Amino acid sequence: MKTRRRFIQSLAATATFPLPVIAADGSNKKLRIGLIADIHKDLVPDADERLKAFIDAMNLEKVDAVIQLGDFCQPKPKNQGFLEIFHGFPGPKYHVLGNHDMDGGFKREETVAYYGMENRYYSFDMGGCHFVVLDANDKPEGWKSGYPHFIAKDQVDWLAADLAATKLNTFIFSHQSLERPACIDNQEDVRRVIEEARTPDGKAKVAGCFNGHWHIDHCRRINGIPYVHINSASYFWMGGQYRHDRLDPELAKQFPALASSGPYVKPLFTVLEIDPAQGSFTIRAMKSEWQKPSPQDLNYQSTDIEADFIRAEIRGVDSKAI
Repeated sequence: MKTRRRFIQSLAATATFPLPVIAADGSNKKLRIGLIADIHKDLVPDADERLKAFIDAMNLEKVDAVIQLGDFCQPKPKNQGFLEIFHGFPGPKYHVLGNHDMDGGFKREETVAYYGMENRYYSFDMGGCHFVVLDANDKPEGWKSGYPHFIAKDQVDWLAADLAATKLNTFIFSHQSLERPACIDNQEDVRRVIEEARTPDGKAKVAGCFNGHWHIDHCRRINGIPYVHINSASYFWMGGQYRHDRLDPELAKQFPALASSGPYVKPLFTVLEIDPAQGSFTIRAMKSEWQKPSPQDLNYQSTDIEADFIRAEIRGVDSKAI
């Protein structure tokens, strides 16, 4: 598998946008979007503080919009204050549905209404670019239990039509990954639609795909399309066999899942910067630290995730050159 450095270098010849990026005001100024993923309000005790740090940073930087990439919060009345922190950003703000956002027996329609989303999946234009938000929580035929990771035919058909209709460079956001082999069940069908979206001269319309869900720092290119994981704002999930008590007994009762996780000291989030003049995008680096003991201290092992992806940081990505 390519290293991250080789991945970024390999993008240099292929990731220049196929179409000019011109905003509604006729300019080609940079577009900056704040991204945060997997805060897990219902699983960590300091989610409000982590989200507030993100919104404060984005307000200070005056980014053009913010997007949360799922596993945000359950649609409970007691989470209203948390939601209002996100909605306190004065500019455009967008939600992606994560699998844990329907925990507690909630239906997707309830979470969509609670967040104020226009639909489970949707698209919009901003700053001379096109953006698509997908919902990978559909139930495949024969589904019985567990979290479904699937994009149904009606949504795939909608995506194909949406990409065919746009004349703008496109960025796609989903909670679950279109890159990880053991994730969205029909990811190859979805990637085929993405790869077949072409300009009249045969260039790919989709400039990049971004996801959360895995709580890792990783990116790679598949058939010319960059796929970028945005690390969790809160922690890396290890599992019960690595359980370690991290909270006082009372808090531990309220947030039992944290004992099976490797939390980050400071929240992680990033800025996606789209540069029309260069025909490229960047993901800004951000570092945190592990709350001890770290996954490495506990000798965490995984057959699905390379050790290099498990980090208390977001490493910077430049779609054109390192």
